Amino acid sequence: LGGLRCWRPRALAVLLGAFGVWWLLGIGALPDQTLRAAALLATTAFALLSVRTGWSVTHRALLALGVAALGTAALYLALGWSWDQLLWWVEFRTGAALRPLLVQIATGTGGSVMGTADFEATLNDLVNTSGTLFPAAAAVELLASLALAAVLVRRVAGHAVGRPIGRLADFRFSEHLGWLLALALGMVLIPQLAAIRPLGLNVLVVMGTLYALRGLAVIAFGIHLLRGGCALYVAAALALFFLMPGVVLLGVVDAGLDLRRRWSPSTGA
Repeated sequence: LGGLRCWRPRALAVLLGAFGVWWLLGIGALPDQTLRAAALLATTAFALLSVRTGWSVTHRALLALGVAALGTAALYLALGWSWDQLLWWVEFRTGAALRPLLVQIATGTGGSVMGTADFEATLNDLVNTSGTLFPAAAAVELLASLALAAVLVRRVAGHAVGRPIGRLADFRFSEHLGWLLALALGMVLIPQLAAIRPLGLNVLVVMGTLYALRGLAVIAFGIHLLRGGCALYVAAALALFFLMPGVVLLGVVDAGLDLRRRWSPSTGA
């Protein structure tokens, strides 16, 4: 029985690896191929880090994301792909999907409510944003997928692989990532760095997501200290929907001051 348990995760890894290679070599447009390559690289790196290190799920996922970004960039250089090609494909797909929906919204039931120029401007803004922030959207999806994998791996493999994912109230990451946030802000706000502004925007979205999760962790910790029930969680969720910038700021403050350590009863604070 012990031998069976030992071979079970190995057999699963071989099957998933074979599937990943087959999936990567499949036919698809450039955005599909990009996502496939990034997903395969991130998953492989995350699996190796889970086996070889004792790091938290958050830090394993972030490093795996970095490996995926570098590997995908190398793949683009090797195959002669370009950012402009990727941007065109994403914007083309987004425009084809959004135009019918926006036409229905614009016309409604009583005729057109938007002028042609306004309609095209709105559509172009959405399409351009989708193209510019495609890497950030892919990165957030990968992080969420790796977190889900950390939850499911124990059920599939029969035992924990690496440190298990913790509670939301315990979510945290290295405060040194704040330098990455500052760098992204600089790329976005400094006019002389306009050429790399899209990169800064993508990093800013990913970091904002992480700090929002950290802010949510602080709130979840506070609710736990207050011994709040479901009603308090629902009220907090509704408030957060309208106050998300404040949640991000709370995450930034927690990264610098470690609010949960200060509030923890065990510290005497």
